[in-house]
Amino acid sequence: MKKLLFLLLFFVTYSNHSQTITPSIGIGIPISKKTEFQKAIIHFNDSTSIEGIGRLKTIFTSQEEVIIFKIEEKDKDETWTVKEAQGITIVSDDEVIHYEYLKVTKNSYAELYEVVTEGDVKLYKKRRVYRNSGTTTSTTSKSVPIGNTGRTAGIPSTTTSSGIPTENEKLTYYVKRENEPYPTKIRDNYIKSFAEYMKDCDVAVEKIKNHEYNFSELKDLVDYYNANCGE
Repeated sequence: MKKLLFLLLFFVTYSNHSQTITPSIGIGIPISKKTEFQKAIIHFNDSTSIEGIGRLKTIFTSQEEVIIFKIEEKDKDETWTVKEAQGITIVSDDEVIHYEYLKVTKNSYAELYEVVTEGDVKLYKKRRVYRNSGTTTSTTSKSVPIGNTGRTAGIPSTTTSSGIPTENEKLTYYVKRENEPYPTKIRDNYIKSFAEYMKDCDVAVEKIKNHEYNFSELKDLVDYYNANCGE
């Protein structure tokens, strides 16, 4: 009931104060454990959308990715999940970034994936950050005498030292047609992955095998396919 009243308030406010924003798709900021509030448009499962401010959040205990959204800064935070929302569009001064909930396998959890480009084939991106504390542990063995036996025994000694924490970023790309239940992961051998996925378009496959598109140009490749081979 609380969320229903919240939605009704949204629709009244939206109809009176909203501006038309046409989302453009770009490559944007990573999804971290907690991002800052920015101007946003939340997209619900009933195909309605509302403007306000929002951010992305990962629940630490469950690793579930949720959307935190409200109309104005003074309003109370409301949490939305895949059960209610399709995704969110984050609007900043430099770019507009659209995220959609997506399951990559039947048994996986729905996560928020960045939409890199739209069309008959959508290109998605997932950015994950792996943190290393920088702490190292080394074990050495020290020989000590055993009484008056003339023998010695090795006693392990462990030393822990602190280093500089580091972060490693990994980007994973997926492609998906609307009629496909799950996306296809672009493997490290992206030429083979795309050639297989786009095998219905000879001209695209030829360009892929001729290395006309490198890994940093995946968006351009998908755009070419959509323009020349899409339905």
